Amino acid sequence: MKKGFTLIELLVVIAIMGILTSITVAQFVTAKRKANDVSRKADLNGISKALQMYYADYGVMPSDSEGKIMINGSSIEWGGEFVDGGYVYMKVMPRENNSALSPYCYKTDLSKKKYALFAQLENTSDKECVGSYICNLNEYCFAYVSPNTSLNAVGDLL
Repeated sequence: MKKGFTLIELLVVIAIMGILTSITVAQFVTAKRKANDVSRKADLNGISKALQMYYADYGVMPSDSEGKIMINGSSIEWGGEFVDGGYVYMKVMPRENNSALSPYCYKTDLSKKKYALFAQLENTSDKECVGSYICNLNEYCFAYVSPNTSLNAVGDLL
């Protein structure tokens, strides 16, 4: 009697292991995308709180220019410090870490009483990836808006 495996048995086992590995890798990639999107949503929430503190101090939102927050005529870079008059509203402004996606975008209305923050999610099947908003000529699917407003279909503040 021969001991060992036949070539067919080994090929079947290798094929099964290959299928299981591909399923596992695909699930890992999906989980990583979802985790990145949770981080983006938390970033916008933090920026939103800083903007609301600024509004509480000055009664208006900061200006916007090219999708960035403007303080005293200077834009705050994503990744920079959100500070005005010695008050630190956010030590480090979050920024988009995926170079394939558009950077975060900030928009305010003419009265500077309302704002919207935009991000592009990696997982486009996310239930909060609802629209096709335009901000600074870039397209976004997720928006975080001030409590006193909403957005129309293209991302304009109402």
